[in-house]
Parts: sequence; C-alpha cells; structure tokens
Amino acid sequence: MRILFFILFAVILTEAITEIITKSDIFVPIRKFFFKRRKNNKFFNWMHELLDCGYCTSVWVGWFVIISFLCLDCLFLRIFYGGVIIHRLSNILHFVIDRLDRTNDLKIEEDKDKL
Repeated sequence: MRILFFILFAVILTEAITEIITKSDIFVPIRKFFFKRRKNNKFFNWMHELLDCGYCTSVWVGWFVIISFLCLDCLFLRIFYGGVIIHRLSNILHFVIDRLDRTNDLKIEEDKDKL
C-alpha cells in the first residue's frame, strides 16, 4: 500500500512541478533567457525546447523526483513536496466543486425556463 501512495505522490508532484516550470509566470524570465539565446547556441536551444514542452520537462522532473525521494533525506524537500502535492490536490478539488456548481446552475436555469 505504501508503494501505491509513493507512486501517486510522485505522479502528482511531477505534474505540478512540470506545470510550474512550463506555464507559470515565475519561470517566464528563465524561459525568455533561453528563448533569446537559442539561435546562437545548441544548448540554449535545447533548454528552450525543454522548458517549452511539458511532456519533455516531465521526464526530467520525474527523474529528479524519484532520485530525490530515494537518495535525499532532506526535511526542506519533504516540506516543499508536501506543499506542492497539497496545492495540486486542492486545485483538483476546486475544479470538481466548480463543475458540480456549474451543473447545478444549469439545472436551476432549465427549471426556470420550464416555468
């Protein structure tokens, strides 16, 4: 059972960190840095393509997550990972609640139209 939680947490963590790297405003300056230099340098081009592709980034993030889980015994990383996992799960819960509310709003509108 413990391994299933480990895998679930690793998947959630990888997805959340990948989203932060590839789509968040906080990483825009880093992505711009590589974008501006990509034409003149293969490494900068590779980094730009990596940071611009969520699928590509998730492979490397997944490796980092697994290695850090298995090899590093760091309280800071555990706290950081826990915060990211809780954040992502709360986003999922918010999404579900939002959809349920929207469905209820549509039913109420349909009922009003019938009257």
